[in-house]
Amino acid sequence: MKVLSGSLDLLMASAVRLFVPRLGLRPSRARVQMLRTPLLLIVLLLSFVTSADAYGGKKKSKFMAAYPFLFKFFLFWWCVFVFGVMFVYISDHLMFRKFGPAKVRWSAEHVFKGSASRETYWSQVADPSKWSMQHPILQTADIRMVKCTAPEKKPEKPEKKEETTEEEEEAKVETVEGEPLAKLEPIPMGPLKAGLGMIFRHKADSEVRAGSFFCTRECSELEAPSSGPWRLVMRTVETGAGYPFLANTEVSQVEMWPAAEDGSIRCKLTGSADLTSRVFRWWAGLQSGSMKAAEMYLQSVEELVGASKKKD
Repeated sequence: MKVLSGSLDLLMASAVRLFVPRLGLRPSRARVQMLRTPLLLIVLLLSFVTSADAYGGKKKSKFMAAYPFLFKFFLFWWCVFVFGVMFVYISDHLMFRKFGPAKVRWSAEHVFKGSASRETYWSQVADPSKWSMQHPILQTADIRMVKCTAPEKKPEKPEKKEETTEEEEEAKVETVEGEPLAKLEPIPMGPLKAGLGMIFRHKADSEVRAGSFFCTRECSELEAPSSGPWRLVMRTVETGAGYPFLANTEVSQVEMWPAAEDGSIRCKLTGSADLTSRVFRWWAGLQSGSMKAAEMYLQSVEELVGASKKKD
């Protein structure tokens, strides 16, 4: 019994360290102990459920005869469910190890009707100082403009590590998730240009993770030639709690062409990002959700510009 319990503890610790990081949790001893008891019960039950053929007899095993049929029915399907979930997550992890991260790609194209100039539409994409509170980005996040070049730090001498309690370690993890690691210089709101970026935080009035750090996005390229399309490239350089993609993998690009003869202005938004879990990509609908979000963003820009023109 002690050998079985020790083996199960080792198996549970390995399983929790493998799967819990996908859920954004920390594999503490408390969680291992929480899952240990039901799985120990299942392993013990399954170890006694042996067929009569294993003993060379023809009589059926009477081990579960004392239990009602309904209990055995639910126990069987519970075991099927548990092993099915484990199989899916193990397969998902193996696919990540074999084929690399899962890909998410989105693309949306919109033609503005030409009720305003290209500069006006472009300001709703590349100039946060011109955004109203109805802007789609400000509707979903609180932002702050920063320089994305952190000051150089002098190398510090390594300090001796002291033993910390489990509560202190969890507090450190919460601090890291709540604030960006890079100390960036805040600047006043203004037009984006290469080297500048924005820190995104969850809305202060949101029910979950209110005010906590979400991500930092940097303007890596910005081109506004006199002829040809204007182009803005943004990339995510740091991520926080609730961010679905891997850090340094999300890149988005906005292109806006000169006005056509009828005054219409063509705009295209494309992007890509990676994540570890193909199951989570499917479960959360990230592919279709990203496509819809890109389309709604461009449509919202046109509605904002149209509404501001009516007020004027």
